[in-house]
Amino acid sequence: MKSNQSIVWINIFTAKPGKLDELVDIQAEELLNFKDSDVPGWISSRWHRSVDNNKAIMLTTFENAEFHKSWLEKTDFSEHLNKIQHLIEEAEGGYYTLVTSIDN
Repeated sequence: MKSNQSIVWINIFTAKPGKLDELVDIQAEELLNFKDSDVPGWISSRWHRSVDNNKAIMLTTFENAEFHKSWLEKTDFSEHLNKIQHLIEEAEGGYYTLVTSIDN
C-alpha cells in the first residue's frame, strides 16, 4: 500500500433487529460533528443504509491509513462507540484503495 495514496475505510454494520433507524440517525449526527471538528487527514465520508435489511455501510476516506489510525485512538471516538454499541449486532471493516472510478 502506497503511503501517499488515499485510503477508504469501509465499515459494514449489521444492526440489531429494529435498531437500524436509530443507528442511522446517530451515525448521521456524528458525521456532522466529524466535519465540524477538522479531523487531520480526513477527506470525506458517505453513510448508506440498506433498503431491505438491517445493514448500513460507512465509507470514510483519509489521506492515508496513518491518519485514520490516529483518529481511531482519540478518546471521543471511543465515546461514540459506546453510544452505538448496543445497536450493533456485527461490524466488519477494512482498508481499500481506489482501482477505477467511472462517473456519468
